[in-house]
Amino acid sequence: MKYQLHDYEIDSFILEKDSIILSFPNGFYAEDDNGNKIMPLKHKLVFTVDRTCCPDEPLESFVFIRRINHRMNGWKDISFNQFVSLFKKGHMVIHDEYDSKLTNWKMFQLNACTKRSNIELFITNIIDIACYE
Repeated sequence: MKYQLHDYEIDSFILEKDSIILSFPNGFYAEDDNGNKIMPLKHKLVFTVDRTCCPDEPLESFVFIRRINHRMNGWKDISFNQFVSLFKKGHMVIHDEYDSKLTNWKMFQLNACTKRSNIELFITNIIDIACYE
């Protein structure tokens, strides 16, 4: 399955067991294996994380988040809780996404409804990605 997240809004980011779930209030574009658009639009993208290397680590240790600093000239790491609290100010929009086939990482560039809106989100050790309604 192929999907496109560019310019779609996310309204939550949830950690559940070995899964990281992004919720899209208006859905996102996805195609089946034959290249046909999937209708109705999917609303959840679920990343399953391989935790066999460190099963005692919390799931949030496989997520790295940084945002533009207050001087707007560099990056500052933020905690998972700080990131999730930004959703209280509004939805975030995915500006771009990148895949690393070598390391099974995914990187999202997000714009939040805040003064310093630029955020980069990295998810590591991804072993599966699934789309749900």
